[in-house]
Amino acid sequence: MTRIAVYGVGQGLDGRDAAMKATQKALDQLGALRPALGIVFASEEFDLGEVASGMAGLLGETPLWGMSTVRPLAGDREVPRSVVVALVAGSDLKAQAHFWNTFALDSTETARQVMRHFRSDLMLPQAVLLAADGVNGTLAPLCSMLADLPVAVGGGLASGGFSSGKTAVVGRGQAGHSALSTVTLGGRFRLGTGSGHGWRDTGLHATIGKTRDVWVQTIEDRPAVELYVQYFGHEPREWAYPPLNEVVRLYPLGIENNGNLLVRSPLRVEVDGSLRMSAVVPSGSVAHLMLGDPQACLESAEVAVRHALDEIGPARPLIALALVDLAWLQLFNVRSGQIVATIQDTLGSIPVIGGYSLGQIGRPAINYAPMIYNQSVTILILASQE
Repeated sequence: MTRIAVYGVGQGLDGRDAAMKATQKALDQLGALRPALGIVFASEEFDLGEVASGMAGLLGETPLWGMSTVRPLAGDREVPRSVVVALVAGSDLKAQAHFWNTFALDSTETARQVMRHFRSDLMLPQAVLLAADGVNGTLAPLCSMLADLPVAVGGGLASGGFSSGKTAVVGRGQAGHSALSTVTLGGRFRLGTGSGHGWRDTGLHATIGKTRDVWVQTIEDRPAVELYVQYFGHEPREWAYPPLNEVVRLYPLGIENNGNLLVRSPLRVEVDGSLRMSAVVPSGSVAHLMLGDPQACLESAEVAVRHALDEIGPARPLIALALVDLAWLQLFNVRSGQIVATIQDTLGSIPVIGGYSLGQIGRPAINYAPMIYNQSVTILILASQE
């Protein structure tokens, strides 16, 4: 039985043109094989609706999953202003994609609907892929509910267009922001995941005060921004505007959690001095200021790849997806090409595509709920059970 994964990279004047070029390149490599799943990472310069339309025009009813990103990845390099399309083919590889446009409006109710769908699905899922708006809505309720579904889970939060507050995902034949895209993988599909980060504790810590949803309003009874003012200087109001508002993600908070530090990233500093975080931070928790180490990041990427390979066991790897936190792009700057080059080198001959994201989803073990990571790299390896 032939099972294969290929990818194509496309550039063009608009999203539809670039997507069609990328998709056609991938289809040419498949030959007569029919794709079971299409995966896309599209640069933020392109309208994701146009990208989805371009793909659907060539792929018909093939399930689609993916997201917008600040910069896509393909092979051992970054491919800015591009659309990257991967196609996975095999008659005994099964996939079903869905698009949930109520995600930002009511994340908890959407999570309930997703779980009802998973449990009523006639296809026994082997794994689940998640792609969500990186700014609006939260995956926390769904990750909690998925604790009762013993399957591999992986994915990420879209980053493309985050500065405007709108990040988009692709699901089935639809695309848009404030949404969630899910894919259930069945048949001979298997999924391995691995995650890691290279941020270190500075030794500086403080207690989280008032919080509201994903906003940290005070730290040690002072406006949250004062933590950064204390250690990095500048006036508090300066942190609410570029360039400081854009680099604050480089200095995340490590939240004490069962003897470990759970990294939580600020998306931005608000004008009132609060921190808009990528995920909820509990009031009363102890937060440690973290600092990125490029070498530790590269080492953690290697470990993440090896862990994902270990998870698939004897299954044959088809393609890897790399979800790299946007902070890594800021940390490495002009040396950011080292990230995907290291991932590809560790993977060997396994093809890899991906993109920079505002959060990563992985399941550390089947008896744990899926986790929302920040400042991390998550490697997802799609494999086939022989």
